[in-house]
Amino acid sequence: MSEKRGLARGLDDLLAQHDHDLPFLDAYGPAVGDSEGLPAGTVADPVEQLVEAINRILSSQGQAKCEWIAIEPKENGVNITFETDSGMLPLVPSDLGAPGLEDGHLASDRSQASVTIVQWGIPARRLLERLCEHWSG
Repeated sequence: MSEKRGLARGLDDLLAQHDHDLPFLDAYGPAVGDSEGLPAGTVADPVEQLVEAINRILSSQGQAKCEWIAIEPKENGVNITFETDSGMLPLVPSDLGAPGLEDGHLASDRSQASVTIVQWGIPARRLLERLCEHWSG
């Protein structure tokens, strides 16, 4: 019992075991963000791809050439501004703060809103589909 228990394995030992025991993980490609110098878990879509996705949704909803939305590519994403001449937009402030959306602003009378899409996903798609449905109905 006089033996003193040693410290747990260090990080180097764990990394060495990882490289030795789990080489098959490399077949799945680099972790998200590795090639772009972003922290792990961060996903950023190139602005061009975001613009294409937005235009694809608008086209599929029959709103390819619509006057109610302005699309402006920015350095960190795509800013979209939408407004209505009559009635109110079918939005609440939390719609513009969903994951993948930043800098959302909804006018107090709900006639105008703007948001920057920084990551394509279900919230961005749902927002655009809801707005297209509002104008087509």
